[in-house]
Amino acid sequence: MTVRKVRRSQVISPFGPGAIIDLVGESFVVEDAGRWPRQRVPVDFPRLASYLGVNSLASPMPGRPIPYYRFPQWLFCPACRRMSRWSYTREVANTPPKCEHCPAGKQLIPMRFVAVCADGHLSDVDWVRWAHSADRRDRNQNQCQRSDLKFLSKANVGGGLNSLVVRCVPCGGERTLDGLTTSVGLKHIGSKCTGRQPWQDQKDAKVCAKQVVAMQRGASSVYFPNVVSAIDIPPDSDWSSVSEPLAVLRKRDDFKFLVNNPGYKLAKAMIEVIADEHGLSVAEVEAALANEMSASHAQPDGGPENIRPDEWAALINPREEEHHHQDQFISRRADRPLRPASGTVNGWSRLIPEVVLVDRLREVRVLTHFERYAMEEKVPSNLSDDPDFLPAVEVFGEGFFLRFDEEPLVRWEKSAPVVTRCRRLADRRELTGATWLPEPTPRFVLLHTLAHLLLRNTAFEAGYSTSSLRERLYVTKNGGGPPMSGVLIYTAAGDSEGTLGGLVRMGEFPRLGRLLDMSITTALWCSFDPVCADHPGQGPDGLSLAACHACSLTPETSCEATNRLLDRRLLVDPEFGFFKDLAATVGGVPGNLL
Repeated sequence: MTVRKVRRSQVISPFGPGAIIDLVGESFVVEDAGRWPRQRVPVDFPRLASYLGVNSLASPMPGRPIPYYRFPQWLFCPACRRMSRWSYTREVANTPPKCEHCPAGKQLIPMRFVAVCADGHLSDVDWVRWAHSADRRDRNQNQCQRSDLKFLSKANVGGGLNSLVVRCVPCGGERTLDGLTTSVGLKHIGSKCTGRQPWQDQKDAKVCAKQVVAMQRGASSVYFPNVVSAIDIPPDSDWSSVSEPLAVLRKRDDFKFLVNNPGYKLAKAMIEVIADEHGLSVAEVEAALANEMSASHAQPDGGPENIRPDEWAALINPREEEHHHQDQFISRRADRPLRPASGTVNGWSRLIPEVVLVDRLREVRVLTHFERYAMEEKVPSNLSDDPDFLPAVEVFGEGFFLRFDEEPLVRWEKSAPVVTRCRRLADRRELTGATWLPEPTPRFVLLHTLAHLLLRNTAFEAGYSTSSLRERLYVTKNGGGPPMSGVLIYTAAGDSEGTLGGLVRMGEFPRLGRLLDMSITTALWCSFDPVCADHPGQGPDGLSLAACHACSLTPETSCEATNRLLDRRLLVDPEFGFFKDLAATVGGVPGNLL
């Protein structure tokens, strides 16, 4: 018996709806959230739900399975090499498919390739057409089109796709996989898009004229999830707001039912029950219902673009009075010596005038949609006809926040060498079509690269693994909004208790001083220099400059821009580096500049 499990947080990313997941030799695709069981765990975050234009957010119920669909359906036996088109009607609970053609009864292995289109549809490769599409075939092979196939390896031809063959057993027609993954590989055999996801019925299919392309099922371009996250901030995060009786009853299913069905004939009796259980009067419950119904028809005030400005305002204005120990957002200014004993203002104090320690935070991550291949169409994570929720997960953690002074930053980002260097990344972003990435302004690339260096050095100092840490950047956009220039380094886990304070201590003095010094020191050199420092474009599509695995890259779960748009020379270059004076002071030896 095979028990297939994933952590609840992974249902949002990386194994959210639409993703392909490999488990113990089996391959599945996650069905959309509209097919989840009705019993779900509400994730209470009205502000984020309003920004995303949905009624609610929800997580899967612990211990209850969510639907996964076996994909690809074409499997083969590693012993006899016979291929089989599997069907959900043949599924046996917690039992992998077995070969029915050989005595060994080996577990079947999923085929490595799938077909995707630019609009995000996903299907099996038509192996029957492929096997009968070789240039040299007789008339019988041309008319066969049987699905009795074998997946074979050819000897003495190397290890490429040319060594793999799909052969029809009855007629002997065969074709190697050479040319399968080209842009016209499936077009030449007449394959067309199904217009749906693997788990959807034919009635759900849409007419799609986009050409399907074969690629490996584990390729990164098969699945691009769009996860929107937000930090719960005051006043909504305050325990006084969360525990208020009217706030509590808004989470009840029967209260939500009355909001959506105001004319229900038993509404009065239900209101009396709700009022009695919460120690409220009937009038108070009726008033809450009226407010909720009017709010549910109001237009959302803002959108996802408001998330970072809201958080920025909360981070730069920590509450002076004492927090309740059950508040979801607890922050305080770090005690710091603004002037050393000599009375002169030091370098770090000029550039980072404020450090905020976040002892507790609650982050909610929501999978809004996903894309595939050329990313020409967004596929909702909830494909219901009337989606009323989006899949979400809440995590708790801690961190420290650095706010940079605007004046030296504005002066630096307008200098000609800096503008010219960042324009190279901006032009390359447009040329490669990677417009889904943030705009590589000098401010963004600077703060992004510094955040990566802080993540790497925090892992050494605090004992956290780098993959457990995350960056959150607050950067002014060209489109307007409040001037922002800050970095939040935090960690968050699914446990409601959060983490244990080790990361907050890294934001205290003098630890933070040593951490910043180490980050600047590591930016000064790389074991791949001078190649890394002078490289015209590294990483996917050349969207980073002086940044590589030896000096700047972090796990992609930690990064907001998939390890792109990095350049450590913007920090420490003797001509145009923002921290060039501090880098000269450090002299390559970590010290304490604070």
